[in-house]
Amino acid sequence: MSRSLLLAAALLATAATPAAASVPTFDYTLSGPAGTGGWFTGPVTLTWTITGATDLDACVPIETLRDDTTGIQRSCSAHNADGNASATTKSIRIDQTPPAGLTAAPARPPDAPPFYTAPVALTWSGTDTTSGIASCTNTTYNGPDTTTAAPTGTCTDRAGNVSAPLAFGFAYDATAPPLTALTATPAANTTMSVTWATSPDARTAAVTRDPGGVTLPNTTPAGNLTDGPLAPSTTYTYTVTLRDAAGNATTATTSATTPPAVAAESTPRPKPKARTTKLPTLRWRARRGAKYYNVQLFRAGHKVLSSWPTKNHYTLHRSWRYRGKTYTLKVGTYRYYIWPGYGPRAAHRYGRLLTKGSVRR
Repeated sequence: MSRSLLLAAALLATAATPAAASVPTFDYTLSGPAGTGGWFTGPVTLTWTITGATDLDACVPIETLRDDTTGIQRSCSAHNADGNASATTKSIRIDQTPPAGLTAAPARPPDAPPFYTAPVALTWSGTDTTSGIASCTNTTYNGPDTTTAAPTGTCTDRAGNVSAPLAFGFAYDATAPPLTALTATPAANTTMSVTWATSPDARTAAVTRDPGGVTLPNTTPAGNLTDGPLAPSTTYTYTVTLRDAAGNATTATTSATTPPAVAAESTPRPKPKARTTKLPTLRWRARRGAKYYNVQLFRAGHKVLSSWPTKNHYTLHRSWRYRGKTYTLKVGTYRYYIWPGYGPRAAHRYGRLLTKGSVRR
């Protein structure tokens, strides 16, 4: 075959093969507030991008979805000279409503209504009709002590919406009242005074006494009671228990011994009055300018006293000390000598002998 014939055959073959079909293609975007787990928490705008279409068959190019939904899809179809085509979105899930119907529940009833006296577990719960509850607050309250405890809790749905907080109110007291300065003091031969200190938190006080296991009459929490009559020479132990409004208790003990019994005594006879003997007093004429006087006393020729009165008289004592020795005023005759003193005593300035004499005891 000639070269020209081969070229003509090739051209005919090419003209006989039809071109490949090119139907429309689709793409889309979703825009809106993103939650968790593929959820949206607000309105979602769907935007289609269509390539190669000459006409849209069933399609909203831009659409905003505003209602909560557990899952919805949108489709779009178009055609051109080569044919029809369509596309469908993934499931679009919207939950813009937080959980509702919250409740809170303690793990147990109050220990001493309305008080809890030990840590208590609290659990919150709620409902969510669209995405469902993902989690709620679980906590344990362990203080502080208060009559108006009000911890709060929330619930979160699977889209990430968080509920408004809900408070759970109750009273909590896990601390016993203080009990200090507990003492028992014998008040008399047959009574005992028991005292202690506490705070206004204490509401009741109970006191028992041993031996005997006796429960004493109710008393005020302030701490002051008198117990008796009791046996003499006996050790008593007092146990005091204080309780607050929640029933928390503090206990302490103290002991004391009553004094021995006092023997009865007959009426004593009055003692005869002792005869009092008047002690000798030495007197002399005052010397002008004298600041003091030196009185010296001798017995049997021995000096037994030296004194320095500032007045012009001196009363002998029943006993005295002189130069480290104790003397008593025995019956007998004493000689005395008196000199006037001038200026300070340390100067040892004495005048002439003022007087002398004897005195009997």
